[in-house]
Amino acid sequence: MNPITLLILATIFTFAGIGLGIITGLIPGVHVNTISFLIVTSQGTLIIFFIHVLEGYSPTIPQVLAIISTMVMGCMVSHTFLNFIPSTYLGAPEGETALSVLPAHKMVLEGNGYEAILASAWGSLGAAILALILVVPARLIMGPPVDLYVHLTPWIALILFSVVALLVFQEGRSILEVKPKLMAIGIFFLAGFLGLILLAPTGLYAGHWFPFKQSGVSPATLMFFPLFTGLFGISNLLVSLMDSPVIPDQILDGVEVKLDGKNQLRAVVSGTISGGMVGWLPGITAAAATAVTKVFTSDDDDEEVQGREYIMAVSAVDTSCAIFTLVALFVIMRARSGAMQSVLQINQENIEGWIHLTQMPWLMALLLYSVILASAVAFFLTLYFGKLLSGIHKKVEYSSISKGIIIFLVIMIFIFSGPLGLLVGTIATCIGLVPPLYGIKRVHLMGCIIFPIILFLMGWERIILGLFGI
Repeated sequence: MNPITLLILATIFTFAGIGLGIITGLIPGVHVNTISFLIVTSQGTLIIFFIHVLEGYSPTIPQVLAIISTMVMGCMVSHTFLNFIPSTYLGAPEGETALSVLPAHKMVLEGNGYEAILASAWGSLGAAILALILVVPARLIMGPPVDLYVHLTPWIALILFSVVALLVFQEGRSILEVKPKLMAIGIFFLAGFLGLILLAPTGLYAGHWFPFKQSGVSPATLMFFPLFTGLFGISNLLVSLMDSPVIPDQILDGVEVKLDGKNQLRAVVSGTISGGMVGWLPGITAAAATAVTKVFTSDDDDEEVQGREYIMAVSAVDTSCAIFTLVALFVIMRARSGAMQSVLQINQENIEGWIHLTQMPWLMALLLYSVILASAVAFFLTLYFGKLLSGIHKKVEYSSISKGIIIFLVIMIFIFSGPLGLLVGTIATCIGLVPPLYGIKRVHLMGCIIFPIILFLMGWERIILGLFGI
């Protein structure tokens, strides 16, 4: 297959990925990692299908795998743009709790929800542009000649612990408020121990029945699907069913982001840098990176300005983190997100490291092309769906949507993870309900990954499991 044909097919399947990103972005509880997981588990069928469809172009297996990967990339990037829409319109709580909610929710209750989405779209687009500009500097710093990642490797456990401590100390209205911090620590260890059990070779999967055996996918990987679905998907949907917000009509005409250039630039730069920093570390997600952005935020501005700047920064973090996990995959050969883990599993030995600065691997270049295309398209899709769905609370009964998604997710858990997956998903859902009901951040649930990683890096996982007789 010649390069032009490959580029055309990459464009087509990037658009297919964008279509999947619309689904994951606009439907609460359906995450890009879910789609990535489904693509990985069905990659054998996809390869046969693509080879048959593209038979006239004589594609090689690496080219077919690359085309499938562009679909994952298009989904991941577009998801970071669009996922702000349902969290804004459908996540707004009742008016009595308005003082304790995120800035976007407060803006919805004021009729300014579309302005929040506009700020988010500009934050994501700005981060995409800046992150692409920083791809080469990031390669020079994290790879040769600086090799910062190599120097940081012995300290990763300490860095992860420091990030966790920072997130915990941000709970509560002041540093002296102890109860929210203790609850955050408890949630971190609950989720962490559950993740540790699933990762550790404890014989947990002996005799377990999977409805559909997935070749090349470990049982631990299959169990992480119900883990994340329960912690972040089903639990979030159940909480949303408990609320009945009264949302006013949203202002849609002549809307502009009420931020001056300095604040917008600071939001994009801080979000991009924060997302870029955590994109290289294991277990740290874009949600955790938002804590880093507060270091760059000024307390001198009024609450409305701070809120809008926060929205832009958080959106920038999400998109930046997605892009830098792609760069990290080819520079340090490590997958730092579920989507990148999917790209790694799809391509396997076809992943080439970016060793020489002037010789970027062709697969990386193709996936960066998907990033550019998906970012440009997703920006306009965000504005379009932001207006289209501004009155969704009047058109659709949200509880029906949530119940339907929960049923779908439970069926998917059983299909791919079996009865044990349903048990894991149930436990994870119970843990995932605690943060929103108690009023602390869900980011502490990422202990399911961070806690085992810290223990593995320190060589303590056997000791901890032994204490509990596992």
